[in-house]
Amino acid sequence: MLINNIPNIFIVFLLFLIGGTSVDVSSTIEATYSSVLTENHTIYSRPFSSGSIYYYETIEVVTTKSGLHTVVIDGRINPIAYLYKGYFDRFKTTHSQLDLITGYSDRNHFNATFELLIDTRYILVVTTFNSSVIGPFSITLFGSSIVQLERIHIEQFIESNYTSALSKDRDKYYALSCDFIPEYYYEAIQINVNKSDFYTVFGSVANINIGLVMFIYEHDFYAVIPRGNLSVQHDICIGTDLRHTTTKLLANIRYILVITTCSSSKTVDFSIQVLGRNNVSLRRTHSSLGFHSNYSSKLTTKSQMYDKNCIRSYYYYESLRLTIPIDGYYGFSTGKSSDININLYKNHFDPLNPRQNLVEIGRHGCSNGDRDGRYTAHLESDMTYTLLVTTSRPMRMTSFSIDVYGLSNITLHHFVDNSISCYVGGACNIQVKSIGLTLDDILRLEVNRNISIGDQPLLVKMSTTFATIMFITGIINSLCSILTFQNEKSRTVGCGLYLLASSVTSLLTITIFMLKVWFVVVTNMDTSVHSSILEGGCKSIESILKLFFYWDAWLNACVAVERAANVYKGISFDKEKSKRFARWIIFILPIVIMGTLVHEPLYRQVFMHETNETKRIDETRNVFEEIVIDRRFWCLTSYSHSIQNYNTAILFIHLLGPFLANLFSAIFIIIRSARRRLEAQKRQKYGEYLREQWNEHKQLVISSIILLFLSAPRLIISLLSGCTNVSDQAWLYLSAYFISFIPSILVFVVFVVPSSSYQKIFKESFLGICKRQ
Repeated sequence: MLINNIPNIFIVFLLFLIGGTSVDVSSTIEATYSSVLTENHTIYSRPFSSGSIYYYETIEVVTTKSGLHTVVIDGRINPIAYLYKGYFDRFKTTHSQLDLITGYSDRNHFNATFELLIDTRYILVVTTFNSSVIGPFSITLFGSSIVQLERIHIEQFIESNYTSALSKDRDKYYALSCDFIPEYYYEAIQINVNKSDFYTVFGSVANINIGLVMFIYEHDFYAVIPRGNLSVQHDICIGTDLRHTTTKLLANIRYILVITTCSSSKTVDFSIQVLGRNNVSLRRTHSSLGFHSNYSSKLTTKSQMYDKNCIRSYYYYESLRLTIPIDGYYGFSTGKSSDININLYKNHFDPLNPRQNLVEIGRHGCSNGDRDGRYTAHLESDMTYTLLVTTSRPMRMTSFSIDVYGLSNITLHHFVDNSISCYVGGACNIQVKSIGLTLDDILRLEVNRNISIGDQPLLVKMSTTFATIMFITGIINSLCSILTFQNEKSRTVGCGLYLLASSVTSLLTITIFMLKVWFVVVTNMDTSVHSSILEGGCKSIESILKLFFYWDAWLNACVAVERAANVYKGISFDKEKSKRFARWIIFILPIVIMGTLVHEPLYRQVFMHETNETKRIDETRNVFEEIVIDRRFWCLTSYSHSIQNYNTAILFIHLLGPFLANLFSAIFIIIRSARRRLEAQKRQKYGEYLREQWNEHKQLVISSIILLFLSAPRLIISLLSGCTNVSDQAWLYLSAYFISFIPSILVFVVFVVPSSSYQKIFKESFLGICKRQ
């Protein structure tokens, strides 16, 4: 502290000792002030000054940003300065005086560094080292923000006085305690100011043994919500005569000054004095009447449970949805029950992550236990809140009653939220699932850990069995198709090239499909699989599977489109150009498809969930340790809202696009062929030709519809909400997933078997191989 309660002879020595210390203060912004100390200035006496008098000038300092600021004063008067927070009393110069961080002084120069806070009034008192000295001085203040320096005359402030008594006929309220009976006498005084400025409020009592507490509220004071609208709190509960607080009051706001005592049920005479540059109106008022709402219920074994502290210790709870008509502060009381706790959540309470969306509320608790009987929170009318009622001890069943006080009636109603299926993991360690179900979602909870495949549940064994059967079938189908379309006779037009490529992609699709099934099963069975393998498989297998699956579907669509083009062109159809286009399309398709799926590996990640158990490791010192008893790795996809919309659009394009191309091409072939027959031979009506063409080509339409029905389950499960509880219908979802891959094993059946020319080519190729053997 600068020159505080020490003889003047030690001042220079003290400043010399601390002058070498430096503090880094940004000097990008400076404020200046100049003046002259004259004989007309007010005088005062400093402690230990032996009756000497000093001229001084008071300057108000207000900063726009909190931070360190350096005050530099120059002048031949040997200047020194003191900084006060809020108010300066020349008769009690030690009150509100701030400590400097560094300081230095010589004969004509003074330098000191202070920390200034925003929205706080400071008084800089400039005086001299020696008594009775007058003369000019200049101030330069350096800091990182704009600082206002303005001379004020403390001695010319306007006094506004108010005198009253806290007597037994005064109202009582709860003050800061969580007692359930109002025990503190209080008086509410309305403050009105004509001009926005800093004002200093002094409080004094007739009995110095009774401490005083002053509260300043904005707009209204509600005795049932002692923390609501609270702007300033100043306690004078210790043996001191420092009984004032300085705050900024705005002209357009109504303030309520509440006077009460530090101890309950005390009566005392008191007086209030407000000092400022403007007159202040003080008049007694009453506490505003708040609205009251009540909700009562009981926590039982049928109540929901959650892991309150994330240590596998479960508590019953009930969640209440709050409807807030008006913005403002509201008070909550749990009555006389010492075992009830409440928490407030914004929008949604997640029992698996009880710290998420938690709203900070004021708890007015007692020191003799964990009773949190009274709470205060500022609530907004356009926001949805969830009030969680639980107990302070686990698995405790009890009745409860919640009282709510506020500016209006709050509606409380009980609701049950079962959306925890949107997450995976355990308490306080969860991951949100995106829309859509994957094979990982379907099987992750069905596979048992560290158990051989033979001892797994029937669903798991059937999954691997059917995957293997489909793989073997797909191998046979693809090999027969490749054998057919590798023959030059089948590749006279682009269709043959498309079907050859489709035979290869269907083989790759069914191979990756079987790899996917076994990867999910094995990695969930075996805990020793390295995390890098899990990460690589999670990010790559599903993306590669989709690439080949969509590639195969679009190749089949290309076959239908080329057949339609052939019918349209007729004899002018260019076979060589058709094959040239086919080669380019086969090359470009995977690049385009991969471009639409590039987000997949970026948003797929392995989520690790550990189940911990607390065990005592030192009986003598009562030391505990968290031990991991189970660790699971789950492959999850978590999209943002915009990426989810994009992914859904891509899904529709890749699944519905090929179907529409097949369907419209088949319809076009039937209609165009019928019209050509009509143009060549008019002996029949157009409808009869149309019927003939339908009978001839109806398998094209039927096969398109069949392929749609086979692909539809994949589309449906890809659009299901991430909150879907898979375990209830695991067989259904697994069947839908497997059915969607049946088209990949039907290339030979769909394209070779119905065509006599392709059958003939297949037989020739097959017999050729047999002969070579």
